[in-house]
Amino acid sequence: MENSNARRIVNIDDVKPSSPKGKRTKMIIGIAAMASAVVILAAILGTAGSGVKSIKGYTAATVAQVDFVKTTEASGTVVVAAEISVPSPQEGYAYKVYVSEGDTVAKGQVLAALSVPDLEDDRKDLFAQLTVAKISLKSIHNDYDYKKKSKEKSLERLEGDIADAEKEVETKKALLALKSSRQSDYDDAVDALESLLEDREDAESELENLMKQREIDIEKQEATILQLETELARTDADIEEARVKSPIAGEVLSISSGITVPGTLIAQGTAIMTIADRSGTYIDFDVGEQYVSVLKAGDKITATIGTNTVIASITSIGRVASLASDGLTATVAVRAKPEAGSTLTPGASAVASIPLGTKAGALVLPRGAYLTTGSQKYVYKIEGKRAEKTAVEFGEIQGNQVEVVKGLEAGDRIVVSSYSEYIDESVVELK
Repeated sequence: MENSNARRIVNIDDVKPSSPKGKRTKMIIGIAAMASAVVILAAILGTAGSGVKSIKGYTAATVAQVDFVKTTEASGTVVVAAEISVPSPQEGYAYKVYVSEGDTVAKGQVLAALSVPDLEDDRKDLFAQLTVAKISLKSIHNDYDYKKKSKEKSLERLEGDIADAEKEVETKKALLALKSSRQSDYDDAVDALESLLEDREDAESELENLMKQREIDIEKQEATILQLETELARTDADIEEARVKSPIAGEVLSISSGITVPGTLIAQGTAIMTIADRSGTYIDFDVGEQYVSVLKAGDKITATIGTNTVIASITSIGRVASLASDGLTATVAVRAKPEAGSTLTPGASAVASIPLGTKAGALVLPRGAYLTTGSQKYVYKIEGKRAEKTAVEFGEIQGNQVEVVKGLEAGDRIVVSSYSEYIDESVVELK
């Protein structure tokens, strides 16, 4: 008989451990958290393991096949072929300036005036002498007219006396024939007639001489007047020359400070102003010697002067090269004339784009930040959702285009924005 108080032997295989309800819930939550962490870690490790960097916000462009126009840049200066320095025609004092810098003037237009006191005094003296000479000429005419009339009156009286004497001779001759008069009376009448005839000859000779003398004296006085008029005209011309006139039509580029101050002594030959003919404005460029062979007169070039852009035609190409300012290259002078209507400032700096020819069927890309960040050696070519780093060779850069010489084909899509953040990656993923 078994003792009821005896220890009962229990088979542990038949016994299940008992757990409280709260402890079971905590265990389930912990397992779920561990599972989530594993998933996240796997995703992170999976991404890191791929080694592909993602980029977004990029810009792309397509390689195009076009006729690529090659150009070169050249620096130059605006020059005026017809630029004239206007000198003072004679010594004088600054009196008045009639124009300002920038004014457009016509040929012969008065620009300024000088005061020349000596010339003014000479003119006054010559004018007074001319006035006296003209009065003297009138006096000569008057004197000889009076003398002429006097001689003519004397001749008229002699003609009357001669007529009376001739009658007396005829009367004495008739009386002598009638024995009513003496021979001596007849002879006296003849002598008287002859004397009157001689007086008439003398009077006629004197009148002739008077008229010749009159002519000589008038010519002398007229010569004196002409000389004075000539001297006066020359003086007037000298005074007129003191009015500085423009030798050409053009624009006033500069005015000397001396001529603008009244009373300033201006020596003869001193430069007063500079006038330029705008129609003779050119641009002289220094073009690399290696490019000159493809240029010819008449070629069009695009020049930039300040904020202005003008089209100009090449008019001449130099034959002799000179060493450039860098001391390493040689340049040739090329002159171009801007299109009609272009107003340029002499001395202004210019930069020209000079065409060197066209390459047909060239591969090109637009300029972009990829050129510098890719060191002009690499590009990222787009393949689906990725871009692969590709070695390339670029040619010339013209305007907004860069020539692709090697490494790409027409139609290839290229990332043309900056590579600075991933240039060391061989492949990037595009987002």
